[in-house]
Amino acid sequence: MKVFWFLVLLVSITGFSQSRLSGSVYSAKDSTALEAVSIYFDGTTIGTITNKEGHFTLTIEAGIKSPLVISMIGYAPVYVSDYFNTNGRIPAIYLIENTEQLDAVYLENDDWSRKRKLNVFRKEFLGNSPEALQCKILNEDVIRLHYSKSNMQLTAWSNTPLIIRNNYLGYTVQYTLTDFSVDYEQSLTSGIQYVTLVYSEGFTFYKELKNRTRSKYLKNRAASYSGSTLHFMRSLSQERLTENKFKIFYKSYEVAPYSRFKLKKEEGLMFVELLAEKLTILYDDEEQSFIQTNRPFVIDAFGNHSPATAITMGGVMSERRLAFLLPLDYKL
Repeated sequence: MKVFWFLVLLVSITGFSQSRLSGSVYSAKDSTALEAVSIYFDGTTIGTITNKEGHFTLTIEAGIKSPLVISMIGYAPVYVSDYFNTNGRIPAIYLIENTEQLDAVYLENDDWSRKRKLNVFRKEFLGNSPEALQCKILNEDVIRLHYSKSNMQLTAWSNTPLIIRNNYLGYTVQYTLTDFSVDYEQSLTSGIQYVTLVYSEGFTFYKELKNRTRSKYLKNRAASYSGSTLHFMRSLSQERLTENKFKIFYKSYEVAPYSRFKLKKEEGLMFVELLAEKLTILYDDEEQSFIQTNRPFVIDAFGNHSPATAITMGGVMSERRLAFLLPLDYKL
């Protein structure tokens, strides 16, 4: 049984022409300025913090489309997607104190131990590979987990961003987990449960692990990028599949690279429609993946596709979990 892997970075497709963005952040309770609030573009390394007056300024790279995330421990995060209409100045942002939410009430008992659930979460969130073993969630205690026996589904959530140390790629990742689930099915013959679908949704911000990026990190990042979903989407949007060692197969037969895609480029965005139910992708004559869609999607200048839920990736690309995930501004 193939395991489908969804990792949704909550981004939007918009236009933008400003080179700098500024604003101020205050407490909604008493309007005092908030210092050291994290301000970043989702899925990137582009970010900053507010000063003593609650003020921030960001320099924006061309092509950025990600929502701006305003986040601070103890407060509910705010997401801004329409900053392109602000002439570079965002209206004052007020953060609401985030009182710790009570865990959801379930009508059935959860007979899985926390240790078992946490092991599953690590495996399906970070990955099940030697590279994933080089990643560590530094604040696992904030993760809430529940297994539903009737639905055969494990869910996870957190009111606090996860802090992940990725010693393989050389990043510290701040991950605001908004949704996570693992779906199971049970074999009729053996009774053994197996994973059929993994879904993860959230906001990410990347920081360099070291002040000086080590050569091994650069090497690992290049290896992680090659043949990845990000590499494929950029190649498709630039119509460079063949040049970048991607081959397309339909019903076990190789086809012309773009014969099963309907492509239309407008204002730097590539609009894509799949003209087949399922296509197989072969990278470098070795790594096999597949793509399925339920509706058309768009690829931006970063190689990010939207809406992310329009696409299902399987095979090698789906096996590369957060341990292999690179920021959207990698190599740009």
